[in-house]
Amino acid sequence: LEGRICVVVGGGEVAARKVQGLLEASAQVTVISTQLHPTLVALAEAGHINVNHGLYESGMLAKLAPLLVFAATDDPAVNQQVAAEARSLGALVNTADEQGERDFINMATVQRGDIAIALSTGGASPELAAHLRGQVSDLIGAEYGILSAWMAQARPIVQASVTAQPARAAIWRRVLESTILDTLRQGDTAAARQQFDDIIQQAIATQS
Repeated sequence: LEGRICVVVGGGEVAARKVQGLLEASAQVTVISTQLHPTLVALAEAGHINVNHGLYESGMLAKLAPLLVFAATDDPAVNQQVAAEARSLGALVNTADEQGERDFINMATVQRGDIAIALSTGGASPELAAHLRGQVSDLIGAEYGILSAWMAQARPIVQASVTAQPARAAIWRRVLESTILDTLRQGDTAAARQQFDDIIQQAIATQS
């Protein structure tokens, strides 16, 4: 979705959540609505989204040529009209109605740096997906994002210094089985980084 045009029809709380997710994916977002949730007002004032203040009318989507459309009004008939126009343009559509049409479903996500964990109930229960996200969020803390960034930085060095794939895999297992994550959870980033660097340097030295 990066750089692609996406449209959200509706301006309530549900629409605000959809917009925030699209912005996290770096989409170009246009909202069509007469009223806006405070979150959407703030995003519009900051220049993060475009807003078409008014009721949805047939032909609006054709002018925008979106890749993806959310129909998130409180009127099922309007949502159906939005869905029909979106599909006529070849756009993917998701309606917020309980029994609405969907070309795709949203997943509850947990983001830790470059780590993304997505949870889905197949559309059966958004509440369950949100509950599971809370469980996973408690289990996978910010320390995993930090360690992921360090591993990404060290990966080219390890690949250049250690030719055998099993040996490289053993290095990463050593990192993950160490106390680095515990040290990060305790807030001692400097000590954790020293542990990480020591493991990498020792592993490389044994290959020399």
